[in-house]
Amino acid sequence: MPFRLRGLTFAALAGAAAVVMVAAPVVAGGSDWKVGTYTPSGQALSMSSADRPASGLATFNFTSSPDTASLVTARGSSKGVVLGDLTGKTITANFTISGATAFTYSGEGTADNPCVNPANTRLYFTTDNGGGFAYTHYWWSNPSSAYLANGTFSVTATVEPAEWSDWNGQPGPTQVDGFNDAAANVTTIGLTFGGGCFFENGVGTVDGSGTFTLNSFSVS
Repeated sequence: MPFRLRGLTFAALAGAAAVVMVAAPVVAGGSDWKVGTYTPSGQALSMSSADRPASGLATFNFTSSPDTASLVTARGSSKGVVLGDLTGKTITANFTISGATAFTYSGEGTADNPCVNPANTRLYFTTDNGGGFAYTHYWWSNPSSAYLANGTFSVTATVEPAEWSDWNGQPGPTQVDGFNDAAANVTTIGLTFGGGCFFENGVGTVDGSGTFTLNSFSVS
């Protein structure tokens, strides 16, 4: 069954010391992380600064519309994690969800999204797209992910082909050159949110409740 990133089709479901982001004082909209939210067209993301929590790296509230798609930081804007060549490194995100009721995701229960995988989050990275778009510029951890629910969770993946899928849903071992090129020059990193057949189609909660807090994010 094909799956897609909000209007974009996927073909299949598919050595330095650790650098760890640290907590900072509470600042509204003051974190180094951006929340990606689908615009009403469903074809573009609106990026806004996540709040900086008293304990942790970034926080945001879910809404009743299943439009929250990503939480990312980019080279040049992040002060806590060094991007660039991440080949062979291990990425770990630890986060807490609190006060949430049932999660929903875009297209849930429709013919366009017939899979029943619950709302979830997974790791994500991209490389520079300046030379032109390519599916292998975008990678999602697969199968490493976590279902969305109240509690504290971690998602971990090593930056090697077998643990990732690209924009076109192709597993890394079938796209080794593209994966290696992207892993050697990571420019954006973080988490995405999706459900059903899709990895980044957007999530929400039935009544707009729930807070997501990124406690730590490490590359080692």
